[in-house]
Amino acid sequence: MKTKLGIYGGTYAPVHNGHVGAALEFKRQFCLNKLLIIPANLPPHKDMPKGDTPLHRLNMLRLAFEEYENIEISTYELDKEGKSYSVETLRHFSSSDTELYFLCGTDMLLCMHQWYRVEEIAKLATLVYTRRESDRELDDDIKAQIKALKSDYGFRIEELKMKPLELSSTLIRNASDKTPYLPKTVARYIEENHLYVQ
Repeated sequence: MKTKLGIYGGTYAPVHNGHVGAALEFKRQFCLNKLLIIPANLPPHKDMPKGDTPLHRLNMLRLAFEEYENIEISTYELDKEGKSYSVETLRHFSSSDTELYFLCGTDMLLCMHQWYRVEEIAKLATLVYTRRESDRELDDDIKAQIKALKSDYGFRIEELKMKPLELSSTLIRNASDKTPYLPKTVARYIEENHLYVQ
């Protein structure tokens, strides 16, 4: 039987309760043997916040997930430096005895056809998407995109079924009180290191 390995990448600037909740549900619903949380070094589609460092993001992730079994923080993308392309990460963790599951939000799902080597991503992993918003107007767009990704590239696509948590790292960085949105250990780390100060 193949090992079911989950891949959950992102910038995590900072990691918040939405990330933690999605990770735990991802692991539970898909019966993953192991889940890798992978912070990006230089995501191709985002500019990083001023003063952000990969080390701070890595430290916060380790604090957020330290109490959970079979969830590991991988430094693969940080160690290889340069831009972080998902296909390279999936390629790295792919093996004949491993079944890969790749988690993304609906924002990433809707632009997946524009990703680098999307046809290879489709072959390497089952794509799992989670709703990051409760806006039902997106339903038709999501259905159309799933149909296109399946027919054009042969994607295997599943939905992570959970209540959307309308929370973003940008919102948290701009909030005067960040505590309600963060694991306690992460909130303490941000305060002690004077991160994301307006």
